[in-house]
Amino acid sequence: CCPFPRLLEAQLQDQRREHEEEVEALKNEVDAMKEEVEKQQQAFLQTLQLSPEVQVEFGLQQEITRLTNENLDLKELLEKLEKNEKKLKKQLKIYMKKVQDFE
Repeated sequence: CCPFPRLLEAQLQDQRREHEEEVEALKNEVDAMKEEVEKQQQAFLQTLQLSPEVQVEFGLQQEITRLTNENLDLKELLEKLEKNEKKLKKQLKIYMKKVQDFE
């Protein structure tokens, strides 16, 4: 009689499709994480088989990599904060001028 049931059915199909796509994306993400964990486990097992000196060197290289990445993240954050500071100073000048004009 009326198009309302068809509309609901179409909406349900759209939701089902979106849900299936979401589930597929999550499955792919889980698979990728599993692969990464396996790689890390293999690297860890290989490290255990190395001599203590090489283990220390490997650990230092990993720490250097971690710190380098952390420094890059901090540099990026600093740049964002400096940009925001400039923007705020500019706004402050505008507002100060408006206050002076008002007085």
